[in-house]
Amino acid sequence: MLKNALRTLAAQRTRLALTVLAIVFGVAFVAGVLTLKDSITGASASAAADDFAGVAVGIRADPDRDTPDRPALDARLVDRLRTLPGAGDVRGSVSGPAVVVDRAGHLVGRVEEAVGTNHAPGPDGADPLYRVTSGRAPTAAGEVALDDAGAREAGYRVGERLRVVAGGGTLDATLVGTVHADDARIRLGATLTLFDTATAQRLFAAPGAYDLITVSTPPNAPVAALTQAVRDLVPAGAEAVTGAELTSERRDLAAAGTAGLATGLLVFAGIALFVGTFIITNTFTMLIGRRTRELALLRAVGATRRQVTNSVRLEALATGLIGALLGLLLGIALAAGLLALLRGTDAEPPRGPLVVRPATILWSLLVGVGVTVAAAWLPTRKVARIPPMAALRAHLPGPAGLLRRNLLGLLLIVLGIGGGYATVRTAPDGDAKSVLIVVCGVVAVTGVLMLIPLLSVAVIGMLAHPLTRVFGVTGRLASRNALRDPRRTAATASALMIGLFLVTGLTVIGASLRDSLDHAAARGLTADYAVSTTLRDPIAPATVERIGRLPHVAAASVYRSTVAEIAGGERELAALDPVAGPQVLRFDFVEGGPEALATDLLVERIEARERGLKVGSTVPVTFPDGVSGTLRVGGIYRGNPIVTPYLVSTRILDPHLERPLGRQVFVRSVPGETKALRTTLDEAFGADPALRVQSKGELRRGLAAGIDLLLNIVYGLLGMAVLIAVIGIVNTLAMSVLERTREIGLLRAIGLDARRVRDLIRLEAALISLFGALLGVGLGVGVGALAVRGIDLGNVPLAATIPWLRIALFVLGAIGVGVLAAAWPARRAARMSVLGALGTE
Repeated sequence: MLKNALRTLAAQRTRLALTVLAIVFGVAFVAGVLTLKDSITGASASAAADDFAGVAVGIRADPDRDTPDRPALDARLVDRLRTLPGAGDVRGSVSGPAVVVDRAGHLVGRVEEAVGTNHAPGPDGADPLYRVTSGRAPTAAGEVALDDAGAREAGYRVGERLRVVAGGGTLDATLVGTVHADDARIRLGATLTLFDTATAQRLFAAPGAYDLITVSTPPNAPVAALTQAVRDLVPAGAEAVTGAELTSERRDLAAAGTAGLATGLLVFAGIALFVGTFIITNTFTMLIGRRTRELALLRAVGATRRQVTNSVRLEALATGLIGALLGLLLGIALAAGLLALLRGTDAEPPRGPLVVRPATILWSLLVGVGVTVAAAWLPTRKVARIPPMAALRAHLPGPAGLLRRNLLGLLLIVLGIGGGYATVRTAPDGDAKSVLIVVCGVVAVTGVLMLIPLLSVAVIGMLAHPLTRVFGVTGRLASRNALRDPRRTAATASALMIGLFLVTGLTVIGASLRDSLDHAAARGLTADYAVSTTLRDPIAPATVERIGRLPHVAAASVYRSTVAEIAGGERELAALDPVAGPQVLRFDFVEGGPEALATDLLVERIEARERGLKVGSTVPVTFPDGVSGTLRVGGIYRGNPIVTPYLVSTRILDPHLERPLGRQVFVRSVPGETKALRTTLDEAFGADPALRVQSKGELRRGLAAGIDLLLNIVYGLLGMAVLIAVIGIVNTLAMSVLERTREIGLLRAIGLDARRVRDLIRLEAALISLFGALLGVGLGVGVGALAVRGIDLGNVPLAATIPWLRIALFVLGAIGVGVLAAAWPARRAARMSVLGALGTE
């Protein structure tokens, strides 16, 4: 039986090739994602280890302790640490966001990772972390050094003047040197800017203060006694952290940065494999149906049911193993190619070797083989039911009826829709509600998948009449061929349906989120413009005051936020100017009014309802400086996507902030002078790369930009599922052509020319694709609209938006995909020899 299975594989190699291709793509996605994740994480972890090489212990501010004053991490503590026995290099550092501006006025490198820090020379005058490669290190205000790669990318040489965005503003400096550093952030594609210590402290902390002090020891030196001695010197509000803990934290941060991406990509890999199971199942079902007489003959000559079944399963195992091995190799190649393509882009990953872990190989093989064997399990069960006498019959028995399958599908659809409706109507908002809606959607989609054979008869039967009127006999033959085996048509259409279901559902969700956010922003924003920072830095108070004094400005308010303990939990607390704030943002109050902002706390309506708050309630608040008190609720307003659910005036919040700075200033023009104000703002800040001027429309488009970007990424990833669906259509049509060789020869003999044969196969593919597309977009619209009801954006009400034009394009694209997929089978059918086809058994 083993020899028979191997011979069958060799004989069926052409038919199984497309099945192997489907497995290859699915496994390649899994292997590529795992390899990419491991390579990026490994390079990031290596960079993190280099950052703290030789560090025995560090002292930093304790993030878990609320202290009104900054810990005394200063030069005196550095001097005391240097006197400890066993202490080597002691380095005080202070850092923050800083980006170099090139000659064209553009920010250089990965802006979100760009860093500025101080050059901290040791007793020998050199900084052990930053080796000078040209020029010298900065020693005074107005001097900077750049990392080698950053200087090359910005196009500056030693001695030239440049601009740096840091500390909430822009400063001009002279490039006095370049350095080499093994900083993890540089490996991530960011730039490193070195300042003298006093300048870095002024920009990123406070005069004389450090963020982190590290103590290094020689290699293999004992560190236990030194660590304890350092702990004894730790000031209040600070903590001692070992070098191993610092390295571990950086590694965990690197791993966390790639974990979300890897998880998302693996989800799409799972979708691709799920779609591939329909193709594999369909292929083995067709192969077994074609070999019924052969398998029955094996039973008749003495083979047992188990032997015949195991023989077919061995074929599935071999097919899965070949596909998995090829997919593993392709996935590794894809990961290497993607890493190479990302070099030199804004999304450049950290540099390092390609990492292929044994777990990646194991998972790839398990997934490829497991999915193939599981997909072939149901068809192989039918092998055991083939009676030996089937080999002697002129006509083979047809497949069993679909009654039980149809009844179960209807039951699942009713349960899914009913459960989803009940969840939307009765369940409280939250993660549990979203999960229940997803589960109900999956149940309903499973029911539809079970009903697809029945639906194919109904839908394709409805399409048969117009198809016949347009294409005549060819159209009638195409519709009848599509209906000849509803199970096969269903399996082929299911692969395309799943892809379009996901694309359509996510499109509905994305369009709903975008339109709802845009509508809420348009309603809540009365300012004409916003001036914001391009980095994580806040806007300096002097800039805020300058904006308020500009011509054509009717009102200007800074918007700042912080984290405070409100009503027993940490929540975001925002602040606006008590007079100008209500003029630049519109608040739809259900209780109270804007005048309460000057002295009281304003709370968003849903948040107030969940906390049991109303006007007049008192709320305990602990501010960032540790000062506790109570605030009276003076107003309750409907959701506004611009502000947080808790709002006070800057007069209340600013005294509790070490540096009362904001990242955005909303500006409203004098009536009729909106364009003049834009000109004024551009003249004042347009040349400053640290600031960005946006109109109301640009702000609203910015809210939707992230959703559009995410949708585009999703479309690209789901393209893999659609590609696998195309392989399924090609596979089904190619095998169908083989099965109908004699029939096609007979049609050619009675007058159907080669062109009409090609049209016949293409129309059949278009019908199957249209059927799958209609099911996919129908389910996607329904489930997407239902999912929108389960999404909780807190203070933004959501309404379902159906982008009909885009959905129509999806359907047309699916038909085009079907026609393209039919090109090879149609050409093969048209080139058949009439006499050879008629002589086929």
